[in-house]
Amino acid sequence: MDLLSYAKTIAERIEAEAARATVPMAVCIIDIHGNIILKHRMSGAPTFSLELSERKAYTSALVGLRTAELSPMVQPGQALFPLMGVAGGRFCSMGGGAPLHIDGQLVAGVGISGGTVEQDVDILEAGLREPAATDTVDMKIEVVVLPVSDVERAKRFYADLGWRLDIDYQGPSNYRVMQFTPPGSGCSVIFGSNLTIAAPGSVKGLHLIVSDIEAACDDLRRRGITVGEPFHDPGGIFHHASVQDLAAGPNPQRKSYASYASFSDPDGNGWVFQEITARLTGHIEDGDESFTPELTDVVRRAEAAARASAGAGDRAAA
Repeated sequence: MDLLSYAKTIAERIEAEAARATVPMAVCIIDIHGNIILKHRMSGAPTFSLELSERKAYTSALVGLRTAELSPMVQPGQALFPLMGVAGGRFCSMGGGAPLHIDGQLVAGVGISGGTVEQDVDILEAGLREPAATDTVDMKIEVVVLPVSDVERAKRFYADLGWRLDIDYQGPSNYRVMQFTPPGSGCSVIFGSNLTIAAPGSVKGLHLIVSDIEAACDDLRRRGITVGEPFHDPGGIFHHASVQDLAAGPNPQRKSYASYASFSDPDGNGWVFQEITARLTGHIEDGDESFTPELTDVVRRAEAAARASAGAGDRAAA
């Protein structure tokens, strides 16, 4: 198994548990050679949590033990007492670190920090437990079919965008399949001949997520692509279909998820840039101003409703 993919899976499970517990975490995964594989701090996690998560991951990767189990072994007079004084203080005996194994072999260590030691340990253990088997099958959007009238013209346009050409296949009976993938995207577009009965240009509202709306627009203009000026919706949640409900320019405070710009391919298939600088996790800390007030209010109300529902379920079970 690819170590990075495995690390991402572990981190996603831990962050899901942290979101459910409303305790934002920093997560770090380090291989047995001391190299950082993954390091991430959820929105709202304390700044010092990054350093602590790294030290916990380092310790579990190199010692092969949970950091909570290590604590009694490094006390004065114990066999591993000298450990805490080596490696420039990188070893840590606070709970929240665990070794990671693939096929029974130690490959890395994971460390998390963000709550109390007890919270760190509980969230880590919950995240490391294999999810129970369910009938749910993962479903990921990875291909969007675009209806175009002129395949060669569409090919030139998407190549000019700087997208990667993955496939250009020509078969019998005028059958053709072409696939392009935007930089950094897990989803591709496919167009060609005899692929779809949809009218050319009928696909609208495809969103491309960018970290800087103005830089993304400038890049397209340098490539000779016409792109509209950035806009925002004063409603603060998403954007309206009607231009009368929109305001010119990016969101004045450059809140995440709140600034847009649009462009179209030669057939009229419509694309929208959306600027995202901070990701929603289902929990927004007090004082976190990354998002519009409207979006923040919606997320917090949803979180409160979920908590109330879970509490009612617990009381019913009791």
